[in-house]
Amino acid sequence: MPMLHTGLPSDVIDRLPTPKGVALALTQACRRDDANLDEISSLVRTDPALSGRLLALANAAALGGRNVASVEEAVGRMGLLRVSQVALAFSLIDQHSAGACANFDYAGFWNRSLLMAAATRAFGSLRKLGVAGDLFTVGLLAQIGCLALATAFPAAYSALVAQDMERGELLAREQAGMGTDHLKLSVAMLEHWGIPTEYAQPFGLYEAPGNAVAGGTPSDQRAQLAHSAWQLAGVLAQDGSDAALDHPDCQAALTWLDLERDVLLAQLQEVESVWRVWLALIARKS
Repeated sequence: MPMLHTGLPSDVIDRLPTPKGVALALTQACRRDDANLDEISSLVRTDPALSGRLLALANAAALGGRNVASVEEAVGRMGLLRVSQVALAFSLIDQHSAGACANFDYAGFWNRSLLMAAATRAFGSLRKLGVAGDLFTVGLLAQIGCLALATAFPAAYSALVAQDMERGELLAREQAGMGTDHLKLSVAMLEHWGIPTEYAQPFGLYEAPGNAVAGGTPSDQRAQLAHSAWQLAGVLAQDGSDAALDHPDCQAALTWLDLERDVLLAQLQEVESVWRVWLALIARKS
C-alpha cells in the first residue's frame, strides 16, 4: 500500500481509520499485478457478511439481467478493484458507525457520504469523468478527513465541531490545533488507499465552487463534480430530491451540467435509489 503522507506524528497516524481483516487483505492483494479471480473470491468467502453484501450489490446492479448466485460470479461481474473498494467502504462504515467524538454526527456523516457517492457516480458517469464504481468510491471517501480527525483527536475535534463555525475558520483551526485539516487529510488517505491522484486531488476541493466549462480539463470538471455532489448530498439528506432542484446552492452547483429540469430530477431520484440500496446493505450483517 502507498505511504501515508500527512506530516502527522506516527502515534496520530496509528489512530486514523484504516481497513481491517478481509478488507485490508483484499486492498493489499488487488494492488499486486498477479491478483486473480480465484484468490480474491477465496478471500471474500472468509467473510460471510461481505459475501452476502457483494452478492446483493452485484444483483442490485443487474438491471433485469441474470442474478449471480456465487461469490465468484459476483467478483467477476464487479471486477477485482471494485470488490476491494467496496470491502474498504464496508470495513470503514462498520468500524466507525459510532465513536468517542461526542459532537461528531457519525450517522449523519455516513448518510451524507453515501449521498455524495451516489451523486458523484450519477453525474460523473453522465459527463464521462470516470468509471462508475471508481466515481462512487471517491465520492464516498472524499470527506474521510473529517472522520479521521474525529477518530484521532476525539476531544479536541468535538470541541471544534460544537462551535458550528464557517468552513474556512474550521480548516484554519484544524491546521493550528492538529497539524493538518480535513481536506488535506482526505486527499492523503485517498491516495494511501490507492485512489488515483487524478481523482483524489480534485475531490480534495469539494468545498470550493469550481468553474468547470464544457472544454475544461478533466481535473477541473472533477473538482466541480465533487463540489456539486457535496452540495447536493447536504440538501438531499435534509429535504429530498424535489427540494434540491429549488435550493439556490444546488441550482448554482448544477448549472455546469446544463441539464433540463426533468432530466435533473430523474438523476436525483436515481441518486436516492442507490443511496437506499447502500443503506440496506449496511444494515445487513450476515
